[in-house]
Amino acid sequence: MRNSYKNIENRREHILDVLNKNKSMTIEELSKHLNVSEMTIRRDCNSLAKMGRITQHLGTVSFVSPENASNSDSRYRIKRSLGTEAAKNISDHDIVFVNSSSTAFYAVKALLNKKVSIITNNGNVAKLLSDHNIASIILSGGNVNNRDIMSGDVANRTFLSMRSDWGIIGCAGLSLEQGISTPGIEEANVNRNIIKNSRRLIVVADYSKFGSFSNFTIGKISDIDILITDTFVSGKTLDAFRKQGVEVIQVTQI
Repeated sequence: MRNSYKNIENRREHILDVLNKNKSMTIEELSKHLNVSEMTIRRDCNSLAKMGRITQHLGTVSFVSPENASNSDSRYRIKRSLGTEAAKNISDHDIVFVNSSSTAFYAVKALLNKKVSIITNNGNVAKLLSDHNIASIILSGGNVNNRDIMSGDVANRTFLSMRSDWGIIGCAGLSLEQGISTPGIEEANVNRNIIKNSRRLIVVADYSKFGSFSNFTIGKISDIDILITDTFVSGKTLDAFRKQGVEVIQVTQI
């Protein structure tokens, strides 16, 4: 069964490689190129279309590159999808640390109607509060920058003074060699403390973060329990993370 799944995954990666080079092909052309039935190709293409990797029109299949999906609306939908998926792992009465990432922010939005305690250094979360929220929100305090992000001694002490069931963080860079990274030293210190005092860690990262490094390492790949990303990251890349013991979840845009 596992081999069968791997065969399907490899075939779909092959379809994407072929379409990336040719941009558009018909179902019939793909069938001949891969030497599999049109029914199989059609089934694969339907799945890839749902993942946002291709488009289909009147029997013609076209490749969707990450660059074409990088407009502000698509990036927003990707971030929202990753954050929403992260929130599904959280149970009532859990304590959750959330960093200042714009993607992790969407996890907070999805958690507002759960009986959880959220501790964050993202001051923008305060704008989400209403009389209808069930979640308990604690802002870390600290030095506030022009993006309403908190850092410094007060913020660090907040995250060091307690233990959370989960940490949910976004990042600017993610690589097997250099780990998890962020651009600013003050926020990097807060992120390190979130990782240090979280029993389990979820990292939310879109395709653009993979293979890059951003100034300051905040954690190792082995620190990650669950990695949530989109469908633009290759299966080969994600398999390398799985080999490091990371549970990987790919989500489509909502």
